[in-house]
Amino acid sequence: MADFTYKPDFGYKVIPRFNTITKKYASGVDQVRLVGTKKLRTFEMSFNNRTKAERDAVIAFYDSKYGATIPFTISIDGEDILGRFIEESLSMVRINPNVYSYSFQFEEIA
Repeated sequence: MADFTYKPDFGYKVIPRFNTITKKYASGVDQVRLVGTKKLRTFEMSFNNRTKAERDAVIAFYDSKYGATIPFTISIDGEDILGRFIEESLSMVRINPNVYSYSFQFEEIA
């Protein structure tokens, strides 16, 4: 069961990446090492035309996780994904007194 229960709008963005460490040498050569073989993903999600109550609940959830400090689960297309917010990615837009749009990014953790 997911911790974050609000459903995003369709059309979210997924950015896949592999966990690597890159060491740059003075000679200009880069050494890249794969830390794990699991492909990790970054998600960009948007929530449009939502109520003030939902906006307040999402802000409270973000605050309860101290931004990127505490991981949480979110269900996307039936898959529960463990991840954490990307710092300073939560943004809110007020459409009118009781309607808000917001978006955030979170990254999957192994």
